[in-house]
Amino acid sequence: MSHLIEEYAKSLGVKISSPIVKDHYFPVLFDKYITVHQASNVPSKIYSHYDIVLSLLKPFLERAKIKVIQLGGDVKIEGADAALSVSFKQQSFILSKSLAHLGCDSALAQLASHKKIPTVTLCGNAFSSNVKPIFSSGSSNVVLEPKWDKKPCFNVQDPKKQIDTINPEVVAQSVLDFLKIEKEDIMFTTKHIGSSFLEPIVEVVPTSFVPLRLQQNQRLMVRCDYGCDEDSFIQYCTKYPVMISAKDLIQPHGLEKIAQNVSNFYLFVDGSWDTIPDSYFNILKNMNIDLSMIVKEEKDLKSIRNKYFDIPVVPYFASKEAPCELSDDSRFMSSLRLIEGGKEYLSHAHWQKGLDSNNKVLDTPEYWRELDHFYIYERD
Repeated sequence: MSHLIEEYAKSLGVKISSPIVKDHYFPVLFDKYITVHQASNVPSKIYSHYDIVLSLLKPFLERAKIKVIQLGGDVKIEGADAALSVSFKQQSFILSKSLAHLGCDSALAQLASHKKIPTVTLCGNAFSSNVKPIFSSGSSNVVLEPKWDKKPCFNVQDPKKQIDTINPEVVAQSVLDFLKIEKEDIMFTTKHIGSSFLEPIVEVVPTSFVPLRLQQNQRLMVRCDYGCDEDSFIQYCTKYPVMISAKDLIQPHGLEKIAQNVSNFYLFVDGSWDTIPDSYFNILKNMNIDLSMIVKEEKDLKSIRNKYFDIPVVPYFASKEAPCELSDDSRFMSSLRLIEGGKEYLSHAHWQKGLDSNNKVLDTPEYWRELDHFYIYERD
C-alpha cells in the first residue's frame, strides 16, 4: 500500500519535499540523551509498555550516562528523566541533538527521520508501508508492527489495542542496537500479557484496618470472601469508595451504613444455596448497589443462571494449565495488589501461601485463575 504522504501529495497535486522547520531553542540539561514520544490525542497509537521498555534500557543507558527525555503524553513515563511539554519547534530543537528517537508514527518520527536521527517507530493503526519514516534510508529506521488481527483499525480508537502486542524487549533491543554502546543483548522474554494487565486493581482483606493510597477515581475491592473483621470492614467502606465481594449475604441493615460508598456487590454462590428472596434484590436496587453473582464451578453455572435470569451471573473458573511453556524461573508483574495487615501480595495464590513481595510464577489452578491480570516473563 502507498505511503500516506504520497497519497496526500497525489491528492493535492504537489511534490514531496523535505520538511522545513525552524528550530526554537530550549535549554536541555543533559549532554547525552534519547527521546521518547508518547501520543496523547490518538488512543490507538498510545503504547502502554514504555515503562517496561525503559526499565530494560536503563542499566545500559546509565552505564553510558545517557538520559531519557519524554516528548508529549499526558502522564510521565516511569523511567523518563524529564517529561517536556513544549512547542513543536522546541521539540525539533531537542530532537536534533538526540542520539535516538523512539515513538509512534507521527510528525515527530518523520522529523527525526529528516534530521537523520536513528528512529524506532511503532505502528498503532496503520501498516508500516503507510506510515514509516520517509525522509531517510532504512538503515537508520526500524519500524515495528503489532501482530495484526487481520489488519490495522485505521482509526483513532482501536478496541483491540493492537499496538500493545509489540513486545517491550523488541522495542528496547531496537533502540540499543542504534546506540551501539554495548555488545550485550537484552535478556528478557515476554511469555504472556493478560488482557487486564493494564487495569490496576487494589483488593484488601478486611481482617484489620490499614490506611491505603488509591489513584484518583479508583475503587477498593473489599474481599470479605477471604476473611473479615466487622469493624475493619466498616472502616474501609466508610473511608473509601468500594466494591464488595463476599460468600455470604450482607444483611440490609449492615449495608445501610455504607451504601453511599458501595457501587458493586459480588456474591460467590454455588448450587447448594437456598433461593434468595426478590425483596433482597429490591433493597440493593434501592440503594443503587449493583449485584453480580460469581460462580466458581462450571457444573453450577447453568442452574444458577436459570434461577436468577435477570441478575448478572459471571463464571470464575480456575484454569489448570499454564498459557505457554514456562521455566521454573519465570517471573511476573501484576495489575493486582492484594493487601492484608500491611503486607502486599501479587495474587490470591501468593496470599494463600503467605508469599508477600514475591513475583515468582506459581503453577497452581488458583494462580492461573487470575491470569488476565499478569505479565509473565523470563530473564536469562
